[in-house]
Amino acid sequence: MQIPSDTVTHKTNRSVFGNFSAGSGDLDQATSTAANVTASQPLSRATLQEQIDEAMTRCFVYRFLAAGFEYPSEETWNWLTSPETQLALQASLTGMRADPATAIVRSSVNVITHLRADRLDEFIDGYLSAFGHAARGPCPMNEIEYGDLKADPLFQPHRLADLAAFYRAFGLEVGGDGAERQDHLSIELEFMSVLAGKKAFAIEHQLDDEIALCQDAERKFLREHLGRWLPACIWRLSKSLPDGPLAALARFVREFVAADCLRLCIKPGSEDLMLRPVDEAGESLCSSCGITNLPPGALTTT
Repeated sequence: MQIPSDTVTHKTNRSVFGNFSAGSGDLDQATSTAANVTASQPLSRATLQEQIDEAMTRCFVYRFLAAGFEYPSEETWNWLTSPETQLALQASLTGMRADPATAIVRSSVNVITHLRADRLDEFIDGYLSAFGHAARGPCPMNEIEYGDLKADPLFQPHRLADLAAFYRAFGLEVGGDGAERQDHLSIELEFMSVLAGKKAFAIEHQLDDEIALCQDAERKFLREHLGRWLPACIWRLSKSLPDGPLAALARFVREFVAADCLRLCIKPGSEDLMLRPVDEAGESLCSSCGITNLPPGALTTT
């Protein structure tokens, strides 16, 4: 199916999944759907079109969040701060039947207030300060940095393998030079966007097996991956940030993912989830391999 990945007036980066083509509709379809949905009945009584609209607006919001946590660029920032995108974001919460008084709606309004075209430099400064340039920065954006300190030594490779299996099951590959690792926050958010878009297509064409497959994948992915570690990541991020664009985005992603977990009867992970220690065994191996004892000129250090 076609999943949107661009906007009406601003072009943003293609999907982080290298082999995934958005098709000709780009983000026009999701933005248009999100901007024109109306309040509807509870999900159990929702009409077919209302279920499609809700899935498409979730597709849009997850893509918005994925773009927000990508490495900052002027291109992506122009899309995030465009009037069309922000109007669609506001309308999308109506499509999800969120109460205007809920934290998710308040946090989305706060995001729109803070995400302005003239604040890109401020956003980049906050992003680099919080996340650094490596996976193990002050506030890691990669799932496998969070976990039980006494977990099996194979915890990290097993988590990465499980993520890769999720993506492959839906024909997706994280591709392209310089692509983030498959456990990066923006990639996990975009995967949820893809699942929501595929679910909308399945609902529209009444493909019951595909609907069940997508919903099962959403539930498992939130429970075992994104919903498990994101609360701890955002808690660490919120502690280190002054009020500003990135802080507003952090509050919004926390509320939105928590609401999605509630929708699927999943308990989000704990904010107290610890960072896993650096692999001291690996460092010990490097220090004992004799590389520092090579002849002069064989190794250049900086």
